[in-house]
Amino acid sequence: MSTSTESTASGVPAASPSARPAPSASPAPSARPAPSASPAHHAHAVLHCNLNTVDVDRSAAFHLSLFGGEPRMRSISTDGDTATMGLGAGTASVTTFLYDLRGPRSAPAVELVGWTTPHTVPATADQRPTGFTALGYRVESLRIVTARLEATGVAFTPVPEGLAVRGAVRPALRLTDPDGAVIEVVEIPAAPGDPRRLPLLSHERMRCTDLERTLAWYTGIGWTVRDRGESPTGPTASLVLPEDPTFSLEFVQQPAPAGATATPPANVQGLYRIALAVEDVREAHASLVADGAIGDVDDPVVMPMPDTPTGGFTVLFLHDPDGAVVEFVDRPRSAVRRPTEPA
Repeated sequence: MSTSTESTASGVPAASPSARPAPSASPAPSARPAPSASPAHHAHAVLHCNLNTVDVDRSAAFHLSLFGGEPRMRSISTDGDTATMGLGAGTASVTTFLYDLRGPRSAPAVELVGWTTPHTVPATADQRPTGFTALGYRVESLRIVTARLEATGVAFTPVPEGLAVRGAVRPALRLTDPDGAVIEVVEIPAAPGDPRRLPLLSHERMRCTDLERTLAWYTGIGWTVRDRGESPTGPTASLVLPEDPTFSLEFVQQPAPAGATATPPANVQGLYRIALAVEDVREAHASLVADGAIGDVDDPVVMPMPDTPTGGFTVLFLHDPDGAVVEFVDRPRSAVRRPTEPA
C-alpha cells in the first residue's frame, strides 16, 4: 500500500595547495558524445544522491531552509519488497526528493529516505564505510550561505585551505546535517542560466582504498577522469559524466578503518548510494554482462512506487570495488536537459 503527496568528521580531506587553477569550461552540447557512440551501460546523468534519515520531515526542513529548492515527489511505502537491497519483504519507508531550483530535468536530487520497518539505524564500528563521505553544493559567494547559517543558528566550519572540486581549490565551508551527513559548500562562479544566489547540488565526495582500481570501475560505466591530484591522506581524482559535467565525484584514496569489514545495511543512517540514469536498464545490464569489465552483475529489478507519476522504476544495483552502491535507473536522454556550465 502507498499514498502520495506532491510537493506543496568529517573525514573529508582538504585540498592540496598544489591543486591546479580552475579548468576550462566543458564542451558545448554539440561536442558531447552522441548517444549512439556510448555503450548502453554508460550512464548519462546523475539522478539523485541518497541520504537515509531517522526523520524525513526534520531532514527535509533542514535542507530546504539552508539550500532552498523544492520537494518535487514524495512516496510512502507500507509493504515494500526490498529483498534486492538486503532488507527483505514487508518494509516501510517514506521517500522525499529535494531538487534545487534548476528542477528535475536539469539537476540531480537529494533523495531522503526514512525507514520505519526496519528503522533507519546508525552505522556501527564493525561496518565498512558506505564510500560516500560528503554531499557538496556550489554557490557564487559563500556569504550567501554563511548569512543563512548564522541566521538559523546552524554551526559550520570554514575550510581555510579550501577544497578541491573538479581540479581547482575552491573557498569552502562544512557543516553537518541532523543525521550526521557532512555537507560541503564551495564557491564557484555562477553560469548564465543558474538560479541566482542559491546553492546548487554540485558534487559528492567519496573514499576508496585503491584509486586506480576504482577509476577503472567508474570509467567502465561512463565516468571520465577530469583531474588527478594529491591530498594529505592520499591521491585524489575528480570524475564527471561527459553528458552531465556540472556534477562530479571527488575521490580520495584512504585505508579502510581497522576491523571494519561488515556490510552496512541499506537502511544505515547517512549517505548510502547514488543513482545514475541510463537509456534502458535491461539493455545496460546485457551490455555490462557482455563487456565483463566490472565483473558479476545482478539482474535488474522493478521497484514499484505506485503513488508517484512514474509508477515505479526498473533499477540495477551495482557495487564498486569498495562496496559503494551505485544504482542504474531507466531515464531516457529525452527526459533530462543537463547544463554544461559551470564545469
